Amino acid sequence: MNLSSAAMIGSRFGVYAWIRRCAVASFSAIGFIAVSPLGVSHTNAQTLVAPEQVGSGFEQYEPGEMIVADEYVPVLTPIAMEVPVERFRRGFYQGSEVSSGYVHGLGDRAGGLNQTFFEARVAVGVPLGSLKNILAVSPFFRVDSIDGPTSIDVPETLYSTGVTLFQRKEWTERVSTTFLLTPSVRSDFTTSEDAFRLFGLGMVSWQVCTDWNVALGAVYFDRSDLSVLPVIGATWTPRPWCKLDLTMPRPRLSYRLWKDGGVAEAWAYIGGQLGGNTWAVSRDDGSHDELTIGELRLLFGYEVIRQGNRGLLIEGGYAFNRSVEYERANVEVDLDDGLFLQAGWKF
Repeated sequence: MNLSSAAMIGSRFGVYAWIRRCAVASFSAIGFIAVSPLGVSHTNAQTLVAPEQVGSGFEQYEPGEMIVADEYVPVLTPIAMEVPVERFRRGFYQGSEVSSGYVHGLGDRAGGLNQTFFEARVAVGVPLGSLKNILAVSPFFRVDSIDGPTSIDVPETLYSTGVTLFQRKEWTERVSTTFLLTPSVRSDFTTSEDAFRLFGLGMVSWQVCTDWNVALGAVYFDRSDLSVLPVIGATWTPRPWCKLDLTMPRPRLSYRLWKDGGVAEAWAYIGGQLGGNTWAVSRDDGSHDELTIGELRLLFGYEVIRQGNRGLLIEGGYAFNRSVEYERANVEVDLDDGLFLQAGWKF
């Protein structure tokens, strides 16, 4: 599919218009945060105190809290002073993850539709020549339970199982590439026809300067209603605790709430994303078809990141532009908007 076709698909779902409005609002919000008094310290110390002078390493602190040379001196925390939280473990086993969530329809159009899911993952790391070039391999299994609609037959249970392959490589100090590939089987386990699906993402990132990073690439959904979309955008990080990611089709505004050195940190964020998927299913009349449940999401989240690929995640928000579609029967049913809540735990 060429980019013009992808644009037509995006127009159909109102993706780009919706993301553009979110991006403008987010950009204004983060601009206010970036110039707010959080970057000014009111302490009267005469020198910047090195970490080793105040105990064992960095103490837990809130954004903007540092000891500076004089009163009302702007604080622009150097990136070098930030101790990053390592997202990986030094070994083959990289951890496990469980997640679950629920979408509740706000009306009874077409009989309504509520959806519950549960997913489990295990991650391992495979060195590709060196420890600086790691391939992350993550097998997973997911179950979706469907309640409704009544106006059209939809299986009560849908399954997804496969493996996610992820690699990020830094070619220079400024240029890096990211690749993600997920071959999987998505079906109701009554048919194997068109059950194999392949999700893929390829992206090149360029660190223009300390604050700005730009990205360009493409994402392949392998859905009946959505095939390929361009990945294009920029990330602005005016402060270490404040980040605006305008990369489509998943923009996000993030703000760090607290940090405990290189041990853990917590972020709150608001953003948008495409929801839904395509499964191979058997209809009530015995025919095989491709079922797509689609939606757009405005979400709010809270994430705690702990050293060694551990942590927890809670997300909730509003789902709209919801629909159920059968590809071969050429049937599409619109649904009422909904609310969703989901959580995940990495251990």
